[in-house]
Amino acid sequence: MNGYRPGDDVGIVDHEEKLYVAALPDGPIVVLDGISALIWDEACAGPRETLVDRVAALTTAAPEAIRAHVDGFVADLVARRLLQ
Repeated sequence: MNGYRPGDDVGIVDHEEKLYVAALPDGPIVVLDGISALIWDEACAGPRETLVDRVAALTTAAPEAIRAHVDGFVADLVARRLLQ
């Protein structure tokens, strides 16, 4: 039951309720706020298997209504090597 973590060469700055995330040294810088920052935080905070359920509980959304969106967003972060 492993969670995600930032990629090895990823820099993160948390400033004024936004996360600035970039693969170093070349970027680009990705700005995460609102739900995107929430998904990042939850992806790094617990097991992959319960990610959608945790995001759903925090947003009062039905897991089945957000599963494809959360999974797609996390897959994009992994493809960009921002999460692993």
